[in-house]
Amino acid sequence: MALAALSGYLMICLALGCYGLARPPGAPIYLLLGTWVVGVAGLLVVRDRPGRFDAGTLTLAKALWVNLGLVFAASLLPMPVRLMLLFVPLFGVLYTALHLRRRHVRFVAGATWLVYTVASALLALSVDVDLAMEAMLLGFFTFLLVAMVYMAGEVTALRAAFTRRRERLNDALARLSDLAMRDELTGLYNRRYIMEVLSQQKALADRGHVGFALCYCDLDNFKLVNDRFGHARGDEVLKQFAEIAQSVVRTMDYVARLGGEEFILVLVGADHKEALNVASRLAQRCRDIVLGPDADSDGTMHFSVSTGIASYRVEERLEDVIQRADSALYRAKTGGRDQIVIGP
Repeated sequence: MALAALSGYLMICLALGCYGLARPPGAPIYLLLGTWVVGVAGLLVVRDRPGRFDAGTLTLAKALWVNLGLVFAASLLPMPVRLMLLFVPLFGVLYTALHLRRRHVRFVAGATWLVYTVASALLALSVDVDLAMEAMLLGFFTFLLVAMVYMAGEVTALRAAFTRRRERLNDALARLSDLAMRDELTGLYNRRYIMEVLSQQKALADRGHVGFALCYCDLDNFKLVNDRFGHARGDEVLKQFAEIAQSVVRTMDYVARLGGEEFILVLVGADHKEALNVASRLAQRCRDIVLGPDADSDGTMHFSVSTGIASYRVEERLEDVIQRADSALYRAKTGGRDQIVIGP
């Protein structure tokens, strides 16, 4: 836009000089020098300091520079040519409406009107002009600017409405995306998403990058918890376990609920020893949870988890490493529960 304006100013000034249309005759030279100096200086400042000015400031500066230069040039032209040229700044107002807010539109229109009015008044003091025609043209230009400001306000309102709708749509899409990858109850990743994660981690490990280890977890006696304390308490236990599991892993690791009371931890870059440390911390934190009174033992019923561990082997199928972790979990469950077993 700035380069186009520079070219436009050059053509206007050349036409003014070649055809002797300007009033006074020497004005094209000063106009050409002024617009080029201001424009080139502005471009140099923006180029040297690209991060200092935001997009809104630059848009406002371009609209002002283009419009003010055009109306100043128009004030030097005779009536028929000036009338045609005065329509061009209206596009500058519309350009502002498409990118900025209403107050910016009003500011550009007001500055455009003020410069044209002052330039026309100064011209009337220096040369002989038809004051009635000048006043009529000023009124016509004022009407055009007011009408354009009103129309630009409608455009700005529509743009703001579309922006809000787009933001709401993006939020809805983000929520849908989150629902597609999250378990609704616990907020953990779901089975579908964790399988995608495992496929990505397998590809990285097979290319010689970091491997990973799995902790396959199952909450002990969870059916008994539901039967004795109710499903609401069972849901609370699932949420508590999800919070504990997320607290014992790193930010680079993944925790997912596979379904029911089964969970899986994907520990990136870990081997079975590091996975054992994580599983041990997880088991200890779970033992601290008191579910409620235990009528069978006249004491309190505590919460526990059984875990099977398996480390990924290069070029191994995902089904195989998951099966090894599941087999280790089965041995932990049959070995008395609240156990941690490392798979082969």
